[in-house]
Amino acid sequence: MLQYCTVNGRWEQWSSWSMSTFCTKTCGRGTQTFKRSRQCNNPTPKYGGRTCYGSRNEYKHNSCFIKKCPVDGVWKNWSTWASQGWCSVTCGKGVLKQSRSRSCNGPKYGGRDCIGKKTEIRVRDCSKDFCPVNGAWSSWGEWEKIGKCSVTCGNGQQKYMRTHKCNNPTPRNGGKDCDQTKAKEIKHKKCVLKDCPFEDHPVCMEKTCSRYGECGCAFGFYGNGFNCKGSQGKRFLVLFMETIDVKDTQNDSNRSTEILIASQAASKLSLDSSNNYLLKSLNNRINSINKGATTLSIPARMRSIDFKTENKAMILESSEPVSVFTLNHDGYSSDSTLILPTDRLGTKYVVGSTEPYSSRDSSHKSQVAIAALHNDTTVKVTLKLKSKGTFLYQNLKYRNGDKINFKLNRLENFQFSHTSDLTGTFVESNKPIAVFSGNRCNKLQRFGYCSHLIEQLPPVDNLDNQFIVPPSLESSGTRVRIVAAKKTKVIFHFDDSKREKVLKPGTSKDVEIYGHHSIYIQADGPIMVLSFAVRLGRRGEGDPYMSVVPGFNQYLSGYYILVPNGYTKNYLSIMVKAASKAKLRIDDKALFDDNISSEIRVQAEREKYLVLIVRVDAGGHKVETLDKSRFGLMIHGQKDGDSYGYAANIIKVS
Repeated sequence: MLQYCTVNGRWEQWSSWSMSTFCTKTCGRGTQTFKRSRQCNNPTPKYGGRTCYGSRNEYKHNSCFIKKCPVDGVWKNWSTWASQGWCSVTCGKGVLKQSRSRSCNGPKYGGRDCIGKKTEIRVRDCSKDFCPVNGAWSSWGEWEKIGKCSVTCGNGQQKYMRTHKCNNPTPRNGGKDCDQTKAKEIKHKKCVLKDCPFEDHPVCMEKTCSRYGECGCAFGFYGNGFNCKGSQGKRFLVLFMETIDVKDTQNDSNRSTEILIASQAASKLSLDSSNNYLLKSLNNRINSINKGATTLSIPARMRSIDFKTENKAMILESSEPVSVFTLNHDGYSSDSTLILPTDRLGTKYVVGSTEPYSSRDSSHKSQVAIAALHNDTTVKVTLKLKSKGTFLYQNLKYRNGDKINFKLNRLENFQFSHTSDLTGTFVESNKPIAVFSGNRCNKLQRFGYCSHLIEQLPPVDNLDNQFIVPPSLESSGTRVRIVAAKKTKVIFHFDDSKREKVLKPGTSKDVEIYGHHSIYIQADGPIMVLSFAVRLGRRGEGDPYMSVVPGFNQYLSGYYILVPNGYTKNYLSIMVKAASKAKLRIDDKALFDDNISSEIRVQAEREKYLVLIVRVDAGGHKVETLDKSRFGLMIHGQKDGDSYGYAANIIKVS
């Protein structure tokens, strides 16, 4: 038997590489296995031959990359803290906001964003310079008595004071100090040590509280409690000037000489005179008056007569403060005047009057009357004559600029007149006197009748420098006369125009206004302003009257006045600050537009004023402002062929 030879096996060629496994990573770089194989069939071992030596399969590993892996965001480092704005205060301690931020590095390839805040804010304390601290007052201390009672006897005042300190808190770091004008308060209380030996003892009266109020000024007065000023009073020096001589009406009831009294309370009354005829005619009939308006009829024989020293002056006394006016009616025409209390009389006056309409008619004369309050009163008159005429007295001739001297005793009077205007004449004395001026009877236009003109004059030291002149009558014009007591520059404001005039002592300037107009006047020195009603046509009511115009420093916050009977129309002219119109009261009643006949706006420097013309009935009237704002007041009235007018106060109170 044949025996086959052994055939050893041999490997065939390797097969191609084939992928054995997937990439080990789904993203990024991984590995992937490849495989190849071979068969032991070249030849196949036979007959006991040896099989192939080695591995049937062979593997290799290659790098693989499918896609980039997602990368999540990663925060970068925080920035440094940075301030937002400024410190919350400009001084002292405050707060300051700070912030910091960070940015996210990534994400990539669909990775997640950073988790957390991108910005952080924090608050830190901050401080500036010390703040200014304004001072504030502490509580008031106790009232302490200062000094002694103001008088040695009678009713006086004891001064008390309390203080407080500027320490609640104390001002520091440049803060404001407290208003040192408010560091103390002072009040006065009544003190009575003992009765005065008699009423007017000079030591007692030197610093006694005013009798016009209990250490405070009563209604109708203005002042500090020691010195209360106003047109009201308790003692008055009264005198009537001469009027035209109308012989056929001497006994006519229309011819009257009257004292008009306005009183807020019942009062005891007395009338003193050294004239026996007056005392006999009155026969002690005057002893008391009631509240309201009272009229005292005085014999017409008590009117003054030219160039005679007479005893026709009267002293009117009341137990309560009253306002006193006089009305002088010659049978055809009249005029009125405010009568000043005796404690408001002075020793120097400048005369205001008008140029006589006819120098040939003695009825038109300009005139001046003087009454003495005390014995041994020396009077000096410095004449101012507009014409070149002469003045005859005691057989001596006097001309413009000449001086006349004479003496008067208590309640004596002297009157002089001239056919030339006496405006600018000066009257001086060594003791207080009352001076009246005007015209016996005068016409200011060719229309209308001759009318008596009279006003009691304010002393030179009571003249003012700012005025608002109201219109005189509804259908009339107004002649305004400014009289200077010394060299003075005067400015006239009318509507939108302005004029200036320099006046020498004793000279005057006239301005005429028409219709419902007012004029504002200011001066750099004391002046007297007179208002004269002017009748503009043949028709209509009223003829000239004369009034002293009150100045701003003569305004009061309350008046009690009297409007006389016998006139068809009576008016109050009220010069009041526009802001106080709503606070104005007449007899405790508010003013409505229906009550106002005319309302005129006047600009007085920076202050707005109103001139209100209000129609009222005859009788006593209380006029006041509830806010205590001071205002001017004038009264006037009219009837066919006659009119009157006067101011409610012509005395400076401030």
